[in-house]
Amino acid sequence: MSPRLAAFASGLRSSSRREPLPRSFILYVSLIVALAAGLVVFLPWTHEWRIHSPSLFVVLSLFVLAGELLPIPVPRRRGLARVTISAAFAFAILLRVGPGPAAVIYVSSSVIADLAARVSATKIVFNAAQYLLALLAAAAVLIAANSLPLPTITGAQLPIVLLSAAAFFATNHVLACVAGALLARVPIVGYLREDLAFQAWTAGCVLAFAPALLASADASVALVPVCFVPMLAVYFGGRQAVISSHRARHDGLTGLANRSSLAEAVQEALENAAREDRAVAVMLLDLDDFKSINDTLGHELGDRVIQQVARRLGHAVAASGADTLLARIGGDEFGVLVRGPQAEAEQVAGRLLAALDQPLEADSVALHLRGSIGVACYPQHGRTAPELMRHADVAMYCAKGSDAGVATYAEEDDEYSIDRLALAAQLRRGIDRGELVVHYQPKMPLHGRASMAVEALVRWNHPQLGCIGPDGFIPLAEQTGIIKLLTERVLEASLEQCRLWRRAGLEVTVSVNVSTRSLVDHDLTVAIGALLARFDLHASALQLEITESRIVADLPRARASLEELRAMGVTIAIDDFGTGYSSLTQLQQLPVDEIKIDRSFVTGMETDRQDAVLVHSIIDLGRNLGLLVTAEGVESENVKQVLAELGCDYAQGFHVGRPAVAEECVRHLRAPRSSEPRPPVISLVK
Repeated sequence: MSPRLAAFASGLRSSSRREPLPRSFILYVSLIVALAAGLVVFLPWTHEWRIHSPSLFVVLSLFVLAGELLPIPVPRRRGLARVTISAAFAFAILLRVGPGPAAVIYVSSSVIADLAARVSATKIVFNAAQYLLALLAAAAVLIAANSLPLPTITGAQLPIVLLSAAAFFATNHVLACVAGALLARVPIVGYLREDLAFQAWTAGCVLAFAPALLASADASVALVPVCFVPMLAVYFGGRQAVISSHRARHDGLTGLANRSSLAEAVQEALENAAREDRAVAVMLLDLDDFKSINDTLGHELGDRVIQQVARRLGHAVAASGADTLLARIGGDEFGVLVRGPQAEAEQVAGRLLAALDQPLEADSVALHLRGSIGVACYPQHGRTAPELMRHADVAMYCAKGSDAGVATYAEEDDEYSIDRLALAAQLRRGIDRGELVVHYQPKMPLHGRASMAVEALVRWNHPQLGCIGPDGFIPLAEQTGIIKLLTERVLEASLEQCRLWRRAGLEVTVSVNVSTRSLVDHDLTVAIGALLARFDLHASALQLEITESRIVADLPRARASLEELRAMGVTIAIDDFGTGYSSLTQLQQLPVDEIKIDRSFVTGMETDRQDAVLVHSIIDLGRNLGLLVTAEGVESENVKQVLAELGCDYAQGFHVGRPAVAEECVRHLRAPRSSEPRPPVISLVK
């Protein structure tokens, strides 16, 4: 057997891609190659060829080459080991013919196999030197015992043959492991001990086969090819075992590593990080609202989308240059192991989100996907694999509620994580069961040019907790990716009710609050267009309200979405105006139709002169910009009258009407308006 360690081979490839080879490794390889070259030049054994059976020599040589070209793959916990049976035939040539012919055949076969596999020149040269020195060590034992060559092998000669085989294995194993340790920058002793039992067992089986080969050849050379048949059976069995192992450790749909592989890799990385004082990061990526794709387009198309996403993420990870492992851990969730610090992990996260930002096409359907990524780092966020995975999961749900799409774990975010996850599952089921109820709060026109309007406010009738207001579950919906489904259900219910009111002769405009995450979703415009067509409504019947502070947080993308919606005819209102620190320049850039003064200013108008002045200024600003103005939090007739005097278009608040179901709200819409306003008592000037 030739211990071409998988870690050595993969380490050589990754090191050449990422960073220069260690100087210690280069020096070591140079030393081994120089030693092997010196032995070839100066030792006379290379010229001593005693081939008494050319046919046997040819047959054994062919099988040395075949063994190098057909290594037996053996699945291992940390990867794939390759057992080459060429060592048995090369050792047989050594025993029967001598070290010179054995070295020439073995080394040339190794070079041919490496060239066929397109491995690096460094590895080709090192493998050749390694094989040569291993054969020399075995030959030295036989020469010392005056047992070379062996025309026949008797029971008395078996101990020296086994000792020679042990020298062959020890030299081969030590040379390869030292190279691998230097390349990976890990302790040499630990690297030598790793998988020693497996290497010794497989090497013993292969090398012990050499005496049996020669015994068969003594009877007839024709029996040697027959001895190769069991090797072929082992070879094909090994290939099947590799296929089965790959299926067990990889995702069948994408070919990526699966959850168990990721968990093992994280555990191994943590062990190395603890020993070498290095950082490790675990990231979880979840596609936002992927369930709607499966529900709408079918699971077959959904699977193809997942495959395309996996390829994009794989390219992004490879392009990052980081030492990473990408895995699909189930459904629309992916995991990434980054063997590096937090900054490197966050850089990889940015590349992953950028890879999802471009539209994806499946069966001529253009899809716009977004993802949320949670990051947890060793050692600050956890010291075990389960702990890091759980904390990355918590961070991921926090990311779903942020505009950035990436969140790093913070301990304060974990306080209610389990309860929140349970409530999120109940919310999704509640949406499907029709537990969401839309209430409507009237917006009273303060003069003739304004039409009737209402704001849709969703409530959740929880079976155990009762009626939950939007503040109790909207943030949760944003954090868990349910906000898209929730927004679509509220839009559907609101527009259906708007159609009923208009058929009854009430020209009502309905306002619906949407989050920034929903606003920048490319599917929102399509969904709104389909609902307007379904209920036979003009786009002006709908107004979307967006919180000012959330727009300012992502102004470029918000502006593009608002322009697209406004082009349809949907009107746009900025909610909670005055609390988001937006500048006049930003307000001019936004394609909006209305601003809604935050209730915190309006409710204080009667007692705080400064609030009254601010409200007056905002109304003047809106009128000068050609915008409608609504004042929220109107709780007295006096405030309503002042707002009317100042030129405000709408009043909204408990004095005008509380949020109510559609049947109760319609009474406010039909109620006659007072035509005799009383003089206001709020003084705006000293």
